[in-house]
Amino acid sequence: MKKWIFTGICDKSDLLLYMCKILTHGDKRVLLVDAALDAKYRYCIGYQHPQLPVTEFAGFDVAGGFATLSSLEQHLLNEDEKDYDYILMDVERADFLHPGDWLDADACIWVSGFDLTGLKRSASLLEELSGQWSDQVSPSFHRVYLNVIEDMTDEAYIEGYLNPGRMAWLGQPVKMPWDELFFGLKIQNEHAGRLVLKPLSRHYKRSLIELILQLSEWDRRHVRRAMRHAERRRA
Repeated sequence: MKKWIFTGICDKSDLLLYMCKILTHGDKRVLLVDAALDAKYRYCIGYQHPQLPVTEFAGFDVAGGFATLSSLEQHLLNEDEKDYDYILMDVERADFLHPGDWLDADACIWVSGFDLTGLKRSASLLEELSGQWSDQVSPSFHRVYLNVIEDMTDEAYIEGYLNPGRMAWLGQPVKMPWDELFFGLKIQNEHAGRLVLKPLSRHYKRSLIELILQLSEWDRRHVRRAMRHAERRRA
């Protein structure tokens, strides 16, 4: 089982949903965990029954309403839930994970947009997390930058707010390009309670592929094939 932790205060729901669908169409069992501040995934996937904290959507499962990762793991154990190949977590609450959970993860990913409010809130989250890591080695992070506009957005602008200190960055950041079609598709998917990938731009799909390659053991051919299969399914 691979665990990927995505953190940073920004709307990364579409990114994680798309990744889950691609992984699913790579013949993997996937769980997406909603530990975002506003529990946004219940709106992204349509109605989520409060008595069914783990819900199937677009071929993968979505878990919400858990206070900690430990409580989710206990629920999965008690319910004899199926084993997952990948667990992706959208974590915006510092108390959702124990300090050791970060080091146990197979990948930690810091996701940032360029809006000032999100950057300042991310800086506060990082300060809170750094206090938890004070007695241990802090995790190393991959980076993803959302809504990148060529020649108008500079990664140094983001990193100037984060001032990571003890944090270590892994490799080059993956940049998800801004595209007005992306926002139109986001609204259509949310209102229809579906997850369609095909209309996404080539640049956005290319960045999705690069991110999965960076985090997983898959080769490029396998990721591309999973992407094509995910595009064909409209659920």
